[in-house]
Amino acid sequence: MPSSQLHVIQNYLPAVVKQLPSLGFVVEYFIADPVTDKMLRKRIRLTRLVNRVPNKRQRLIAAQQVADNLNAKLRGGWSPIHETEDSRLYTPLATLREKFLSAKGAEGCRSTTLTQYRSVTDIWLRWCEDNGHGDRYSGTYLRPLAIRYMDDILEKRQRHRSYNNTLKVMKVFFQWAVEHCYAKENPFSGIKMLKKEPKIRILVPSEARNKVREWYAATRPAMNIVCQLVYSSAIRPAEILKIQLKHIHLDQHYIEIPGANAKNHKARMASLTPSLVTMLEPVVKRWNQKPDYFLIGFNEDLAPDVRAVNKSYFQKSWERMRNATGLPKEMQLYSLRDTGLTDLLHAGVDPLTVQHHADHSSLDIQAIYTRHHDPHVVDKIYNNAPAF
Repeated sequence: MPSSQLHVIQNYLPAVVKQLPSLGFVVEYFIADPVTDKMLRKRIRLTRLVNRVPNKRQRLIAAQQVADNLNAKLRGGWSPIHETEDSRLYTPLATLREKFLSAKGAEGCRSTTLTQYRSVTDIWLRWCEDNGHGDRYSGTYLRPLAIRYMDDILEKRQRHRSYNNTLKVMKVFFQWAVEHCYAKENPFSGIKMLKKEPKIRILVPSEARNKVREWYAATRPAMNIVCQLVYSSAIRPAEILKIQLKHIHLDQHYIEIPGANAKNHKARMASLTPSLVTMLEPVVKRWNQKPDYFLIGFNEDLAPDVRAVNKSYFQKSWERMRNATGLPKEMQLYSLRDTGLTDLLHAGVDPLTVQHHADHSSLDIQAIYTRHHDPHVVDKIYNNAPAF
């Protein structure tokens, strides 16, 4: 293979000395532009240097020394583009991702959020590798690639929520890259979110709740505590995972939800009902010497433990119960929360109190979670509607 072709593979053509009528002595070489992959011609004028040497032969020797030194730098991986632009633009994508996660961790980003960042960018890096873009620099990942990636995400995932979560993370990731000079623009900026899909949850009526209660009483009693906390105290399943015994205040009838554990990062007091106090009393009494233990522990009986149960356990347990009892898939564990809020409204509790109980930011948000199909609404209207 000719030497010049070999250097093209190495992203440059070596420097040579030329004497041009208009420029005099120059060193000319070519370097690959990492953005366009085209070879750019570069020239260094040597007029002032060689004019200091009276002998023409010595001028050529001096010029060749400049070319030789330049070729040594090129062979070592040097590029003039790194000097004319911020070198951070030439950070490998995988390195950029690690810098991003490290920076977010140092900022005090929540562990769950950091896990989401890592998961989404892991999938993105694998896509880049599989599609021939694994060796790209941060400054060369441009909008057309971002659009192609999101198109692939849309084709592979049916849920709009997954698409939107991916887009949010990638926008945050590249916005950070722009702010820290690793990219000139955010390639995901301007890509629109998909419209939210309607929630597929339905309310869980009393007869269905009886099936849930009976099945768990026979198989996994601690899950009845979980279900009641969701239904009666409006505590989200992800928040239940983080409840420690020291957060439970039976005498004051509430469970403390610290801001670090809450979905919206705001601390609150989740109310307890008399039945929940009765269920929690023996548990708290038995483990009163272990205030830092998690209420739902990582063990076969889900008893309080130093480690909390895995976050996917509730969902898997609910699915097993639902399959065993024949409940429809639209009845999810989180449906108990919507059902509890709806039942409070039907019981005459004013909407503002229910809003605070549910930890919703507004009545409009609350309406989203209480606007579900009620299987008994036809009978209620039929039996209770006043005469015309």
